Amino acid sequence: MDNLNHKMSIHPDYVLVERPEDFEIVPDEQPAMLMEISAFCKAAARHKVLVVGSKTNVNLSRFDILDLGKEIADLNLRIAVVESHDASDEDVDFLETAAINRGGSIRFFDNQQDAEDWLRIS
Repeated sequence: MDNLNHKMSIHPDYVLVERPEDFEIVPDEQPAMLMEISAFCKAAARHKVLVVGSKTNVNLSRFDILDLGKEIADLNLRIAVVESHDASDEDVDFLETAAINRGGSIRFFDNQQDAEDWLRIS
């Protein structure tokens, strides 16, 4: 499935979400994009997601990151992310913690193999 922002495909253990080059994360678009990913996962009977992209620009405030963590937790998906981004390590840790504290599961990885291994754990 394709839309203007990403391509999704079904794999044996997860749904792969491929972001276009120079993708930008902005607050107004996140809820709809997450709902689309969630609906695709539900239709594919998958609860694990691997997000890959070459370069992502993050345009989120700390409050936006907190909201994103809550939205991710509400999806009840296990999400691994492999991409270059301009977010600080502190903001990445904050997002992971915000999601985990609300029962969600998201982690960022430097390579796809580590991300796939983490998705297979549970």
